[in-house]
Amino acid sequence: MEEPIPGAEERLAENGGGGGRPPRRHVRVATIVGVVLVLAVLVGFGSVALSSGTSTGSALVDRTEAPAPGLSLSSLLVPTRTISLSEYRGKGLVLNFWSSWCVACRIEMPLLESAYLSEHGKVGFLGIDTNDTRNAARDFLAQVHVTYPCAFDPDLKAASAYGVFGLPVTVFISAGGRMLGRHIGQFDATTLNEALQRAFDRSGSP
Repeated sequence: MEEPIPGAEERLAENGGGGGRPPRRHVRVATIVGVVLVLAVLVGFGSVALSSGTSTGSALVDRTEAPAPGLSLSSLLVPTRTISLSEYRGKGLVLNFWSSWCVACRIEMPLLESAYLSEHGKVGFLGIDTNDTRNAARDFLAQVHVTYPCAFDPDLKAASAYGVFGLPVTVFISAGGRMLGRHIGQFDATTLNEALQRAFDRSGSP
């Protein structure tokens, strides 16, 4: 399904709650809850090995239409620039979580770049580099020739907000800022096209 983010559950538990480090007991409880949630996802989407990086087979799952969590992160390439979700209000958004160590990300990101160019600005694309170093991520972008904006999430804050425990994961957000669904694992050209059509269906997505 995805390549697991090293230490994700522990770091997500530490990041949760804000305002200082929570008591050890609370961290344990948060970790247990995280494990239960991961197991629930695995049961719901099928028993596919986490380390494989392959797709669940479903182009789009988990359409809740709940408000998408806000985010404010530094640009990967221009650290002094802040990228926020509010910049994309008014158009659909493809939010792709990736990292330079993710083999499946290396395969699918050229497909996302192609889709980004094909949309001609009608749909926004934003990459979220998570649990990574800036230098490694910049080198990776140069290798896969991605030109859409990418934000830097070294502490898993955005990953935590979106419940991302493995990579790649792609989230689709409506022009009104609502969750249209996600794709778990690596895209191929067919499933990416299907996901875009279903998420931003010209018959009337919110």
